[in-house]
Amino acid sequence: MEIFVHRQGNKKKAGEYIRPRLVIWVVVLVMFSSTLALYQGWSYVERMGLYLRDSFLGHSYFAVQEIKVKGGEKVGGSEIVAMAGMSQGMNIWKIDPEIIERKVAKHPWVKRVLVRRELPRRVVIEVEEREAKGIVVLGRLYYVDPEGFVFKEVEEGENADFPLLTGLQQAELLSQAHATRQKIREALKLIDLMARGPLAISEIYFPAQGGVVLYPMAYPVALRMGWGDWQEKLKRLERVLELWKGREARLASVDLRFRDQVVARLRKVQGLKGSRGK
Repeated sequence: MEIFVHRQGNKKKAGEYIRPRLVIWVVVLVMFSSTLALYQGWSYVERMGLYLRDSFLGHSYFAVQEIKVKGGEKVGGSEIVAMAGMSQGMNIWKIDPEIIERKVAKHPWVKRVLVRRELPRRVVIEVEEREAKGIVVLGRLYYVDPEGFVFKEVEEGENADFPLLTGLQQAELLSQAHATRQKIREALKLIDLMARGPLAISEIYFPAQGGVVLYPMAYPVALRMGWGDWQEKLKRLERVLELWKGREARLASVDLRFRDQVVARLRKVQGLKGSRGK
């Protein structure tokens, strides 16, 4: 968690000096207003009250001297302050937290943002960043988070060491439909389950007919997973791979879409046709 603090000098002594003067000033004004009420009437007092309120709230005592940004690694504190359109010396009462939150939330790496005023002279901006969990391949590369939200194009120099998601259609991704996000989210959960074992996944393919096909990093074999019941399918897969330990390169694909069985297709070797086993 990065904490960015932008402050202007050390105003502690000045603040200690201004505060008692400000209190005395307010007390005197209240007494003065009460006296006027007896002679000028309430309409005049009301106008005077508005004037005194504006004078009080606009006092330099409420000028922002510190802007604190609590964020992550992708978005810098100075960038957040610039996006918020804030600067030191602004009157803290003229800062609208909701407007600033909408501005900062436009950054693709920002998932959530909370802005609060800490009277009399500090503003705090808390930013929660998105986590890249995979990369969607769609002509170009796009980051996707654990919730299945495609949020940013991968730019040159950025980390691309994530599982690839292929076979998705542009229309369903652009719509960010709930069903599409749910499908991506479940597939990413499956990748997490497999990352705990020896079968880390380099690519997950979404065929048009449904389900998913996984491609491990260790060797080029297609794992046809169908959809759902991941835990049980992974148990069956582990048993098959244990039988083929040391000979995994012979496998062209392993199909786990069928209930209570696994279908393995072998690669052609020395002109022989592939064989099938259970």
